[in-house]
Amino acid sequence: MEKANLGVHYGAIANPMTFARAYAHLLAHPHMVFYTTGNRTPFTAMASQTTKGPHVGEKVIRFLSSDQERARAYQCCWGHKTNCSKTHIDCYTLAI
Repeated sequence: MEKANLGVHYGAIANPMTFARAYAHLLAHPHMVFYTTGNRTPFTAMASQTTKGPHVGEKVIRFLSSDQERARAYQCCWGHKTNCSKTHIDCYTLAI
């Protein structure tokens, strides 16, 4: 089932970690497997820096499933249900 488009940075959620703490945790544990909060899909998360686009040079957390990027979160997206691209990220950020 596809989730409804809620817009950019929709809603507020209480992630268990701050963006900075999650970023550091992922750098220290790059191969850790997490499970989405919805249907328990396994995913990995990668902490890196953006090399192009409007967020160039910013820290980013990329969420990957089956070796494909499914979503990403910048610090400005953290604590919201959706990211800058209107993609649902809460199922990933709440799992970290």
